[in-house]
Amino acid sequence: MVRSIALSVLGLAIAACGDPNAGALFADIQYGTECDESRGCTPAPNRDICGINLGDPCPEVGGTANLSCSVLEATDGSTRTLTFSASQGTDFSIAIRQAIIPFAGGPAAGANCTVTIVDGPNRHTGLCGSSEPTDAQPCQVSGVRFYDDLGNPTLEGDIFCQHLQNQANPLQLLEVHAKGSAATDAMSPGHFRIANCDGLEIPEEG
Repeated sequence: MVRSIALSVLGLAIAACGDPNAGALFADIQYGTECDESRGCTPAPNRDICGINLGDPCPEVGGTANLSCSVLEATDGSTRTLTFSASQGTDFSIAIRQAIIPFAGGPAAGANCTVTIVDGPNRHTGLCGSSEPTDAQPCQVSGVRFYDDLGNPTLEGDIFCQHLQNQANPLQLLEVHAKGSAATDAMSPGHFRIANCDGLEIPEEG
């Protein structure tokens, strides 16, 4: 389920009415994880981060979202480099760093593109890119697009990981997929959507 900004957090998009949340950093991130419980890992099929940074959460999500996001445009206008982190509460978080995206959108690239998933005491990290997950590049970041949503510069994309190693125990591998516990969820990517990242500008059409 993709929630609109206006419906997720009332008033974020109504700058004309003097709403204090207008232009605030906002995220709607949904994913699930799968791992081998015998190696000390607990699967988490329903991870949901949704709300304004250090402000109101989405109505159906408890806790306060803690977000950071920046987008750096290349000087030649060919790419945008995305870095973000998001958590809601203290038990879990997700971060993508140094993902180089074509300016008009598309899959991630870059030698320093990394994903970090924290689940309780376990911290998993690995490289990301455009291709399907492998041992060397366990995370695929794809379908990234940039657009204006009711005056809020917005980005969204998909993330799918396999073989994502625990930093403290490399034998403990994590999968990251769509939110849910059905077989189809395990084979589909998770989704992230973030509005008002620092440095993200959407050119006016025409």
